Amino acid sequence: MNDIVVLPGGEKLSLEWKLSDPERFQRRLKAKHADNGKAGPGEKAHCLCVHQGRYLELQIRQLKESYYFACMPNTGPYHRPTCPFYKPNPEQSGQAAYVDGVIKEDPEHDEVRVKLITSLKRNIEKSPVSSAPLPAGPRAGSRTQRRMTTLGLLHLIWERAGLHYWRPQFTGHRTDPKALRRACATSRNIKIQRGITLEQVLCPVVSNDRGILYSTQRTIKDNSETLKLYVIGRLSSVQGDPYGKGYNIELSGIRDGYRMFMSISQAKWERLEKSYSRELAEFSRNEEGLAVFGLFLVTIDPIKKGKYSNFSTVKIEDAALMTTTEQLIPVESHYEAKIVELLVQQDRTFIKPLRFDAARELVRADFILTDMGKKEGYPMEVFGLTDEKYLARKAEKERYYARVFGVDGWWSWDAAHNAPIPPFPNVSLAQTSDPIS
Repeated sequence: MNDIVVLPGGEKLSLEWKLSDPERFQRRLKAKHADNGKAGPGEKAHCLCVHQGRYLELQIRQLKESYYFACMPNTGPYHRPTCPFYKPNPEQSGQAAYVDGVIKEDPEHDEVRVKLITSLKRNIEKSPVSSAPLPAGPRAGSRTQRRMTTLGLLHLIWERAGLHYWRPQFTGHRTDPKALRRACATSRNIKIQRGITLEQVLCPVVSNDRGILYSTQRTIKDNSETLKLYVIGRLSSVQGDPYGKGYNIELSGIRDGYRMFMSISQAKWERLEKSYSRELAEFSRNEEGLAVFGLFLVTIDPIKKGKYSNFSTVKIEDAALMTTTEQLIPVESHYEAKIVELLVQQDRTFIKPLRFDAARELVRADFILTDMGKKEGYPMEVFGLTDEKYLARKAEKERYYARVFGVDGWWSWDAAHNAPIPPFPNVSLAQTSDPIS
């Protein structure tokens, strides 16, 4: 993560001081507030991200007695997704399907607030959500979602942790423990209910990371009696309950000291199968290079008697599944996985726009190359079906990309008709310091 900001005059400021030494952090911002406002281009505070050959500059804002950094207008999408100042362009992902207010940025506190479809308080059913129709948006499937589901939250975690983004320097470093540590870090800044951040209810499960284990155990101890929690991890086993009461689910590493027995009722399993048939089929095939991650909304209760009295039962109330490559890049088909494999082999830099809760009709690129020197990136599409409805959607996408990016401003592969994979466009030689676009 880019945790250094260079202030006017060249002084370096660690963003970690905001938590570890807030008085020092505020003192330095206050001292440079006026200088930053007067500084000319190239002299203002900036992070270490580069766009079009220049560092991306930052504002120093004041609210009452406090000071904080903010992006320059319309520059958030051009920071690296691993930068604290990165703000994704919602029009490039399924976020475009949410009505205003479902996702709300709070730059002063470096937070994002979301409206979930369900309450986290135990023994309370999900809040009713209005199904009244909304005016049609400019793109098919847009602006219809009034609340965020568990799938939307999983995608938000992945996006804000920068796990939908790849550049060659990540090779060998994108592992489950590191990814889930990033998920923990970003969860601190996601407010999901009044007074509750995601960090307070997120329970990652992973092998060989004692820090994550202790964090999950502490979360369960502190909050499981009053709140539903979220468990996140890599799916490793699904087995029918021997007494016919549903299914038992295990995550990779769950036997490494977590002391949790996860189960899902038959009715909820059938709903999960219907919603995530592709992901469960890919999990069953156990295809090399692919994994299935899940986010599970659960109630957790301690076992008070017997030989498992220091364990807990974990009942799954809701779940979302997501297939990823070995680089933990989400994919929605084996065709997409093949493209990720080639992009990684060719040392390309790219983003995978996530679906969130958007209808599949929403025009959303499968990938966006960010090493082409283009302001909005270079869209990539994989066409993998041949039914009449899909072909109509394909034609709609082709018209959209030609209109927005130009006939030669995007790439596609007609995988459904066994066409060979076209060559990828060349990296822009004008790119320096791995800018985001």
